[in-house]
Amino acid sequence: MRVPKDGFVGVVCQDMRPLNIVQEIAGELRSLTHALYGCAPEVEYRGNPDCVLDYIPRHVKYMVRELLKNAFRSTVERHLSRSTTTDALPHVAVELQQGDIHVIFKISDQGGGMPKRVQREAWQYGWTTVDSSKSYSEAFQYAEESCSWDRGTKEATANQSGQMRTELAGYGFGLPLTRLHAQYFGGDVFMQALPGHGTDLILILTHLKAGTPSTEIDDLSTLLYKKEGRQGFAT
Repeated sequence: MRVPKDGFVGVVCQDMRPLNIVQEIAGELRSLTHALYGCAPEVEYRGNPDCVLDYIPRHVKYMVRELLKNAFRSTVERHLSRSTTTDALPHVAVELQQGDIHVIFKISDQGGGMPKRVQREAWQYGWTTVDSSKSYSEAFQYAEESCSWDRGTKEATANQSGQMRTELAGYGFGLPLTRLHAQYFGGDVFMQALPGHGTDLILILTHLKAGTPSTEIDDLSTLLYKKEGRQGFAT
């Protein structure tokens, strides 16, 4: 049985500070990025650092990690050739804001953005910019890792360089799965890309409190069953 923890209702952490999670994930990814490329962008924090959220920490960590990975990788690969001690990489900006029933994460980079066609493709499962010469077995292995809540970046630093790069780049599952996680509890993820400049990814997470729509909505399978039942009686 699961042992009750102070500050938790089941798996939901009450009054969790998103800033702490973002800082933890950003630190891990900076270390990983530096091990891969020899440099890593600094993270600039904006907005409301004291905002709080009732949510599942493992889910928040997963979603933040996937969005930050994209920002780190695009920033480094666009500016790597000119990054020196006197000409540092552009910062990745993380803005947090407290809404009435949600918390907003805005992650901004200067990684070059993407055209509209690519923006649409980026939400498709399996779409990636990773070298397609990798074998199917390798792709499947890392696809499984990208779907894991408990995947750790610290373990990746002990692997071979090719494996580490895949850990940062992924196989096209991180972004659509992040949106799926957010939408499941009434949130969402939006992308605003400026081709030639950078990308803003906006993650909206709804408080998981008793009585809110995100926790009181009927199970989708139950709704479908009720709908089919009504149609059956109508016929």
